[in-house]
Amino acid sequence: MEKYEPPVYFGDWLKQRRKILDLTQRELSKRAGCSVFAVRKIEAGDRKPSKQLAALLANALEIPREIQQVFVRAARGEINLGRLPRPSLKPKSSPEEDFSLNSSQFPTYFNPLVGREAELAALARIFDDPQCRLLTLTGMGGIGKTRLAAEFATTQRSKFPGGVFFVPLAPINSPDLIVPAIADVLQLLFSGPSDPKEQLIKHIARHLKQPGLFILDNMEHLLVPTSSQSRKLEPTLLLVEMLHRLPLVKILVTSRERLNLQGEWTYELHGLPAPPPVFLEKFEYYSASILFLQNARRAKADFEITRDDLPALATICEKLEGIPLAIELAATWVTTLSCQEIADEIESNIDFLTTTTRDIPERHRSLRATFDHSWKLLGEEERNVLCQLSIFRGGFDREAAAQIANASLFHLASLVSKSLVRRTDDGRYDLHEVIRQFTLSCFLSEPYNRQVRDHHCQYYLTFVSDRESALKSALQQDALRELTFEIDNIRAAWTWAIERQNYSLIRKAIRSFCWFFETSGLLLEGIEQFELLVVALKDRKRNVEEEKALGQTLAQQSLLIFRKGQFNQAQKLLEKSLLLLRPFDEPALLTDALIFLGVICHLNGDVERSQRFIDEGLVCARASKDEWFTAYAVHNQGYIASLTGRYAEGYKRMMAGIALWRKIGDPHSISLGLNFLTPTLIKLGRFEEAENHIQESLSLSKLSRNRWGTGTAYRYLGLIKLAQGKYQEAQDLLHRSLEFFSGYTEGWDIAISLIYLGTTELELGNLQEAESFYRNALHTALAAKSVPLALEALVGLAKILAQKGEFHTAVQLATFVQNQSTSAQASKDAASQLLAEAEIQLPVDEVQTITAEAKNLSLETIVQVNLAALTRSTAV
Repeated sequence: MEKYEPPVYFGDWLKQRRKILDLTQRELSKRAGCSVFAVRKIEAGDRKPSKQLAALLANALEIPREIQQVFVRAARGEINLGRLPRPSLKPKSSPEEDFSLNSSQFPTYFNPLVGREAELAALARIFDDPQCRLLTLTGMGGIGKTRLAAEFATTQRSKFPGGVFFVPLAPINSPDLIVPAIADVLQLLFSGPSDPKEQLIKHIARHLKQPGLFILDNMEHLLVPTSSQSRKLEPTLLLVEMLHRLPLVKILVTSRERLNLQGEWTYELHGLPAPPPVFLEKFEYYSASILFLQNARRAKADFEITRDDLPALATICEKLEGIPLAIELAATWVTTLSCQEIADEIESNIDFLTTTTRDIPERHRSLRATFDHSWKLLGEEERNVLCQLSIFRGGFDREAAAQIANASLFHLASLVSKSLVRRTDDGRYDLHEVIRQFTLSCFLSEPYNRQVRDHHCQYYLTFVSDRESALKSALQQDALRELTFEIDNIRAAWTWAIERQNYSLIRKAIRSFCWFFETSGLLLEGIEQFELLVVALKDRKRNVEEEKALGQTLAQQSLLIFRKGQFNQAQKLLEKSLLLLRPFDEPALLTDALIFLGVICHLNGDVERSQRFIDEGLVCARASKDEWFTAYAVHNQGYIASLTGRYAEGYKRMMAGIALWRKIGDPHSISLGLNFLTPTLIKLGRFEEAENHIQESLSLSKLSRNRWGTGTAYRYLGLIKLAQGKYQEAQDLLHRSLEFFSGYTEGWDIAISLIYLGTTELELGNLQEAESFYRNALHTALAAKSVPLALEALVGLAKILAQKGEFHTAVQLATFVQNQSTSAQASKDAASQLLAEAEIQLPVDEVQTITAEAKNLSLETIVQVNLAALTRSTAV
């Protein structure tokens, strides 16, 4: 089959479509009611149709009504040609064209790419070589790397049926943020304690079924080591790992410098060709002059180049070395200056351009001269506004621009018209990174810069704190999206607040900032952001405000560490938090630490201590009128009651907690409450109610894209089937649970699912499989330092030993579990039943001896005895 090559220009697309319909140029002109001359000019690329003619051509070419507006805009050069389907307009049907991942949106450009045909062909030729998996497109800032990469991606879709993904890296300031940036393009939300990089690579491996292309745009600022970072992801190593583990992936990087990797191919991008003095009459054949004219006509619709202007035009293109950004900026001034005046302004900066400073590339001086020219022609008010806009990271909206930079809509419109500020498709604004860096250097030299940075900090940390309630309500996903959108500005505000020691402002945002990291799955980043604050406050004399800030920070940081499965470290931080905060006797300060500590204690088997913390936390939550933590405490009171065998009481308390969460509307917490109610309902024999609750939990988790909640729901649905004797269904559901947990969580959740699978295999009579699951569960529980789950796994292994005739060790294990205060009541009940069955097989005096021995054994010893007995029985 002949390979499809997408047309580069609209005229080519038009010609292909005309031929598919078997029309001559004359026949098409008759259909459209225009001249043959007009059709020829459009197909040759010498003319763009008017809106009216484009609409007539759409009908003449039988363009489907639903895409006619797209056709008209593409014909006018207002959007990328890649937005149009193939000229055949046939719907996609073949499996080869069915993407597993959706290609990302590329930057939108209102004018077609000028020139670069040779560069596009070269990139395609290089990537056609199967040996090329990583290509770095290098060149100076403003040379057009991003524009060329986006155009290349548009033309290469057919070669990468798995998808083309454009990842902008300019807004981020740390290599650690590359993984979240790629995840954002893939619409992947991290979940659980596992490494986000690992989650990302596994996600791509799962879903990318055909060759795909990743474009990582503007990486150069992330290649410089930052000694201040305690841990840093080396971006080049990330690329190496992606290429090694994802054989269907190719990567195109744009950067001002090469990556210096063994498997790297490079292509350096230079300026556009400019007309030499001897060929001035042929200026329309040179891309640099075409680009100038294109942008000049956007700035001034009736602009026309005259013969007298040609020398000045050549000078402009030559002095700017064909750099697209520089040419675009120069062209904007045709509204107030002639071509000669623009050339003179650039000429006046020639001394600066020829500076002998060794560490500044010469071509960078041209770009600086262009911007300096634009900068000097701005009014003082516009300069101040543009300077202040440089503080934003990752863009901004009108409200933020007005509040922080005093930028009115008139200011923004004026700066957009001068190509100094860009307006994005979603209505936000941003600065080209080169312009932002230049204006930022000017801004930081201004005496008012600290005041503006204070305003930026106040605005975005208030933005965070104002969304705390929403993050724990039915508006949770909306709040998460809003915060993710502004995360670059929020990070900058957080860092500045720490530097300025504005702890009263920080304290208002601490809780919400933590919940953002928890719900987004960015646990490591959250821990590190809070560590910045901990480092700033520890080992120094603190005032009251600072003491409170440190105590609250430790409590929130501990939650994220706890979610990663590091229970001991989290517990130590919570205990330190309470030590710092108790002297203030403020319930609102104590609630989080008390309840989080209570949860960790009961998961570690210290039920009595857990009860005290949860009860005190409930008192504090009610005193501070915190409904969310009130619900959390009440639900955990019920969970503790069930752990100790008081199932009816536990059911009542957990349902009361869930009712409070329903009132608030938090889907994540409702799902959590319904899931952990299941074991209690099973003990009460209320299977139908349990299954109804789990089905609701599954719906809520899927709606909020809560992978952890979905995995938990499948686990407990499997437990329901297990209790009903439906072992095959239980087995399938539990395996599905582990699939959802894989790469997202570890420790406690994995261990308990493995225990349930062990029990299922045991009921099916598969002793070898059951032993394997129980062993894995035991090791996982011990690694997570969850003693109750380790004891539950030991009961399962004791049952296997009993079936293998190892009654002595089985009785020893069951007795040990029965005597442990950290054993859940369900584990004690199972141990008692096993003892009743096994003791029949042994003499009474031997049972008494075993029971006495078991009282003096440690958990480590009992595990060793158990595994030795299993090994011995397997060998026999």
